Amino acid sequence: MNKMSETPLPLDRFTAEETNELIDLRAIGRAFRKHLVPVVLVSMLAIIAVAVAYFMTKPSYLATATMVVERQAEEVIPVESDNPVLTTDSPTVDTAVEVLQSPFIAGRVVDALKLTEDPEFNPGLIKAGERTVRSPVQQQADRDRAIRILGGSLTVQREGVSYAIAVRYESEDPKMAANIANATVDEYLLTEVEGEEGSTQRSADLLATRLEELRGEVLAAEAQVARYRSDEGLFAATDASSITQQELSVLNTQLAEARAAEAAAQSRLATAQSQMSQGFSGEALGAALESEVVGALRSQRAVSSAEVANLITRYGPRHPSLIKAKSELSDIDVQIGAEVGRIVASLKTEARAAQGRTASIASSIAGLQNRLAVDSDASVRLSELERNAASARELYQGFLDRYKESLARQGTETSGAKEVSRAAIPVLPVSPNPLLYLALGLVAAAASSTAVVAGREFLESGLRTAEAVEKRLKISALGSIPEIGSLPEVRKSREPAPWPPQFLIDHPKSAFAEAFRALKTTLVMAPGAHQTKIISLTSALPGEGKTSSAICLASAAARSGIRTLLIDCDSRRQASSRSLAKAISCGLTDVLNGKASLSEAIVHDSDSGVYFLGQRPDEETPFDLMGSQAMSDLLSELRGQFQFVVLDTAPVLPVAESRMLAALADIVVFLVQWKETPAKAAEIGLHQLDAVGANVAGVVLSRVDVVEQARTGFGDAGLYFKRYKEYYA
Repeated sequence: MNKMSETPLPLDRFTAEETNELIDLRAIGRAFRKHLVPVVLVSMLAIIAVAVAYFMTKPSYLATATMVVERQAEEVIPVESDNPVLTTDSPTVDTAVEVLQSPFIAGRVVDALKLTEDPEFNPGLIKAGERTVRSPVQQQADRDRAIRILGGSLTVQREGVSYAIAVRYESEDPKMAANIANATVDEYLLTEVEGEEGSTQRSADLLATRLEELRGEVLAAEAQVARYRSDEGLFAATDASSITQQELSVLNTQLAEARAAEAAAQSRLATAQSQMSQGFSGEALGAALESEVVGALRSQRAVSSAEVANLITRYGPRHPSLIKAKSELSDIDVQIGAEVGRIVASLKTEARAAQGRTASIASSIAGLQNRLAVDSDASVRLSELERNAASARELYQGFLDRYKESLARQGTETSGAKEVSRAAIPVLPVSPNPLLYLALGLVAAAASSTAVVAGREFLESGLRTAEAVEKRLKISALGSIPEIGSLPEVRKSREPAPWPPQFLIDHPKSAFAEAFRALKTTLVMAPGAHQTKIISLTSALPGEGKTSSAICLASAAARSGIRTLLIDCDSRRQASSRSLAKAISCGLTDVLNGKASLSEAIVHDSDSGVYFLGQRPDEETPFDLMGSQAMSDLLSELRGQFQFVVLDTAPVLPVAESRMLAALADIVVFLVQWKETPAKAAEIGLHQLDAVGANVAGVVLSRVDVVEQARTGFGDAGLYFKRYKEYYA
């Protein structure tokens, strides 16, 4: 694009620092500083809006009641159960939290505190003094609304991993907040107790009904046992045996005794008979039979026998004493024999009696054994009936014990939880929180200002600094021209801004004049300075200060002693011609058509020292005349007469002849109005100039607000305007 780029500017120096940072904080700061006024306004509006919201927000108070779920339910009356009470675990506490914030508990609180009569929970309440009857449907709707409102402000939360639960309620009325928090805990505890009482009562009622049924079953079973025992004669003497068994046992004992007695009698009889058959004497038999009579007679006989033996020794066989003694001894033997005979007869009788008694007892035992066999068959059925009766009695006793326990537990039910602390009436409100609103205001201000900056940056399509020009358009920035109305001396005067060329003449030491002198110096000192310079001033769009800049540039060059010519090449608007010459008899078109000489058309302005070749307002310029050979020849002729020729051309986008003039000029200065000219339009204009081979020296920012530039012009010399503005007058 630039044919005079023998020593091009190192444009990449402007982005070298930025590429090393992920986020360019300086660029963000520059953006906020550039839009400082709207940022401040929007931030103030945001803070004011938050402040208004803060003061309009009604204060609300938070009350907290705390309860704890007991780890082990207390049993006032211990009850043995197959299902022992489980200890409280974490899910149990979570369940209690859910129950506390359930609509059921909320409904109980609404009913207990009569919240449907409070305007806070029933916005549809009628005015005071008016009375009306609410239908059941309307009453239910009011209750449901109150439950929803209460639930929206109620917070139930477990305290960490403990068994404590905090119940919080926030309300505009501090007393109401405390009442609802406490009522929620109270209703929960009451609900749990009522649930336990209901369970106990239901158990007692169920057990009572079942007991009546079991009692009838027990009575029926025992009656059946009694009837069967009576019918079958199965009477028990003891718990271990029946009457038949006891009689049989007695008879067996008697039979054993009878058989022993019979055996003894038979033994004595056999002994006596055996001794008698062997010829034993009565004395021997008496000793064997152990009879007292025989024993006494045996003693008498021994005495008599001793006396006979003594008499035989002393007397002869016929001695009367001996005969008498022998007679007595014989009588004793007769008595012994008679007694032995009587004893043997008695033994026979005794043996027969013992035998008969044994037979009788054995007969009785046989009868009882037959009876016992019959009773054994009946006792099987009796045992079954007795087992059924015992089972019924055991079941009845179990239910009776449980029923007594249920009756004993009534009135001792517990809720499984207890209240730790009741909610006190709060004194300080929790909302609105000034710190929170302050933070919210700051966040809102930051967000809104960021949005404003982002929006303005997005909508802003113009260029503000030399750095932005070189970065976006990839071409050197030759300088910037201030807007006269922004200069300190003009702002202080509070008068309308003067015409720029006249201001340059009247204020040669101003920043405005210095800007054109700097531009002129840049152009004069450019490579090839020994040659006469033909400089074309153009822009992308109209209204960018191109004509006034061309006049001022020519004036600055002329006042520095350079023979300067300004040519009005804008055949459409002819702005410079109308500004510099009151009446033009012949102009550029006449010269190019050969109708007038160059000396006749050139006008000299004594104030600025500029020579001017303008156009007549009423003349028609043919198309392509500005880019014709005649125009090229004219410029060649002017090189020998002037050192500095400035071409005031039309914008390149709407008028094609400006591009042809740019191709004929030695240097093209492209004007971009500060902050107003879209960067895209400037890019297109430069692209069109490059297409015709124009030598664009660079871009000049025109109509720059030096005050705002000093505040936001990062990357531009205007940033330091406040430091060196004393050099200008």
